Amino acid sequence: MNGKVNCAPGYRIEILMAVLPEAGMNQVPPVDSTGINLARSLRIQTLVMVLLTFGLLLVGRVAAYSSLFGGLAVFLPGLVFTVLVMRKIGGDSAAFLGTAALAEFGKLALTGLLCAVVFIWVKPLAAGYFFFGMISVLIAGWIGMALVFQGR
Repeated sequence: MNGKVNCAPGYRIEILMAVLPEAGMNQVPPVDSTGINLARSLRIQTLVMVLLTFGLLLVGRVAAYSSLFGGLAVFLPGLVFTVLVMRKIGGDSAAFLGTAALAEFGKLALTGLLCAVVFIWVKPLAAGYFFFGMISVLIAGWIGMALVFQGR
């Protein structure tokens, strides 16, 4: 059975409603749940970045801001990607895929640019803590998305 859901003025999402009686999933999730779920994942990344920064203040200021810049080098491009792709959800699938591909390329380019900017202009910089911050925020994003898909 196909259903049509109006989500915002000018946008319409067509949803294939699958009835899964064995799982008790016979209702369509709210239209804005995708945005809410992505916001939860981004909040988890932000929380990890902030806690890591404050925790590393015990090691030293350079370690803390190096980790913060590493986290921001991953978080900001991911945020831009999310905003660009979320605007195309529900529209033409070809336009969505084109936007997703361009946004992914832009995310990679922006990550590289931010890393270069930090390594060129931030002195002193603790490279190990920079990459630790990057990897921590990246893993937090994966964990956040896993929790979102599990429904927590």
